[in-house]
Amino acid sequence: MTAQGEGWFADPQDASRLRWWDGTRWTEHTHPGAATTQWDTPLPRWWSGFSFVVQAALLTCGAASSFTFWVDLETLAFVEEVRLRPDSVTVADGERIDSLTSWTSLEVLAMLGTGVLFIVWLYTAHRSSRMDRRATRHKSGWAIGGWFVPVLNLWRPFQMVSDVRRGATGDADAPVSFRQGWWWGTWVALSLASGVVSALYSRAASAPAGPEYADALGDATSWERLSSVISVVSALLAVLVVHEIRTRVLAPARD
Repeated sequence: MTAQGEGWFADPQDASRLRWWDGTRWTEHTHPGAATTQWDTPLPRWWSGFSFVVQAALLTCGAASSFTFWVDLETLAFVEEVRLRPDSVTVADGERIDSLTSWTSLEVLAMLGTGVLFIVWLYTAHRSSRMDRRATRHKSGWAIGGWFVPVLNLWRPFQMVSDVRRGATGDADAPVSFRQGWWWGTWVALSLASGVVSALYSRAASAPAGPEYADALGDATSWERLSSVISVVSALLAVLVVHEIRTRVLAPARD
């Protein structure tokens, strides 16, 4: 056996069953079933360390969202100044807010980069020989495509994380953890809140200068402030989920 990673592979003594290869030798763990090409894909050695990279990226998203939250507070203070004491507001004040707002685009870049890393991490685990296919319910391709299909992306990525949990433990009825449920709940809430924020900023962009613009900007910023809080919570919960799934995937095999 020359596989570089642990996993379920065709038993060299009985092709009708699978036997666990621990990376260096065959173990006593077996179960009925014929091996498939998908099962013959060892979990790369880099996957374990890559999990920490994903966690670091999630923490970066949390930090970027925290910065956006601070910018929102500054913007709301500026809007309040425009409403109450418009004569005291200078051009420099407006330019400062514009400059700070432009830096919040880093949050979007951080989320996009982290999303790519998370998808690679999840797909690699799901298609590996670490999974007990008797317990999984979806094909590995959904670990990628599930994020991009409208409406379906509100639950399919969550199902794929659950699928990895089931495959790693061999328990087809493995319950969803409390933290995973809250993580996905906050992610869906963030997606909905982001849609509201985009619509409100579009309205503010078309509003005439003056009190009407200040009101529209204040509404958009207030929603973005809420969105930033949800984003931070979601990122921290995602870090815990990645840790939990990594631990389960790398756990010793069980019959």
